[in-house]
Amino acid sequence: MRVKVIASRPASATIRDLVSRVVRGRGPAIPVQRREIPYWEERGWNRRGNTYNGTYQTRYGAFWGEINQHSATDIEFYLYQPSDEIRRCSHWACFQHRGNDWYLVHMGRRPKDVSSGILAIERLVTEAYES
Repeated sequence: MRVKVIASRPASATIRDLVSRVVRGRGPAIPVQRREIPYWEERGWNRRGNTYNGTYQTRYGAFWGEINQHSATDIEFYLYQPSDEIRRCSHWACFQHRGNDWYLVHMGRRPKDVSSGILAIERLVTEAYES
């Protein structure tokens, strides 16, 4: 069956209520507790003092990294031996060579913590492979 829209208007409250019951169901609200474990720990990063070592993990592979947290707002993120896909992506200008195949990842907006920085780099790597 084909549907042809000839006009549109807001649905009535009765229709919206009916659709919401069918689509979502009417069960009791269940509170969900926020995870207490930080993302860096969940992903298997190791911490020694203010240095973290681990891998940025994506569906395209895991990439060795290091993070140095000098203060709550001064955090440096490093990536070891970026792949050719990362080197060809539009974000390659954000990588600054620091010697021995280590690259500092410069971020336009500073992550608020180590976990959000790891997530940002994992998204960046994923974008590099998907572009």
